[in-house]
Amino acid sequence: MERMRNFRKNGLLAVLGVVVIAGLLFAAFTLSQSDKRQESIVLPPDTSVEPQPQPETPQEEETSFAQVTKDNVRAVLERTIQRPDAYHQSYTVTVGADEAQSARTVELWVSGALLHAEVSDEARTRTLLTDGHTAYLWYNDNTNYLTLTLEEGVDPWALLGIPNYDYLEVLASSTITDADFLVLEDPQVQSIYVCCQNDQVVTNRYWVNLDNGLLYMADVLEESRQVYSIRQVFYEALALEDEAFSNRFILPDGVRPFTEAGKTQQP
Repeated sequence: MERMRNFRKNGLLAVLGVVVIAGLLFAAFTLSQSDKRQESIVLPPDTSVEPQPQPETPQEEETSFAQVTKDNVRAVLERTIQRPDAYHQSYTVTVGADEAQSARTVELWVSGALLHAEVSDEARTRTLLTDGHTAYLWYNDNTNYLTLTLEEGVDPWALLGIPNYDYLEVLASSTITDADFLVLEDPQVQSIYVCCQNDQVVTNRYWVNLDNGLLYMADVLEESRQVYSIRQVFYEALALEDEAFSNRFILPDGVRPFTEAGKTQQP
């Protein structure tokens, strides 16, 4: 009997040992599979793109015109001042010096490239019509007019008997000796003053109106003696098709030379 009890006890212990070993093996297997599953998980790559530094936009070099000098005045006049496309302007002109002075009036009507100019003195009125390529010149109400091609080097201002009104052309071929911002009085006009010389004798001085870029005043000196002066007395900005131009670009015989119909009517 005692042997039988020992046998049963040993058998029970053996079964318990098998169960414990099996449990240990199962736990080890489970942990092993869990580790493998964790090792087999692959995280998706980080697709976020770090912001790339943007290249700096190069800044355009700006020319400072806080001060006008003889070295930068042409650039100031050419780059910062825009002339109107259409206007009517009047000047008084004094020619000569001392007792030999004479007075004239100048009337300018400008519409784009078209110019109607009248220069009047006590004796006559000289009228010029041009589109920048062809010029027509006549006196008073005479129906006969002179036709000239400006490409041949003819200066329309010389035809009118006054110095070149286009100060930019003069400055391009002259030696600039002085320039500055100036405020003229009576009436008060903000202007750019330019002094230049064509030679050692003749000096040209210009006052350009900052409001419209047009010549406000000018004079010519010969050895410091004023022999010519021009000053604006009237200015009006106009539209290109303003009614004020309706009878300005027409010849004494009624032909409108700058229209297609007028070109066919000319001799």
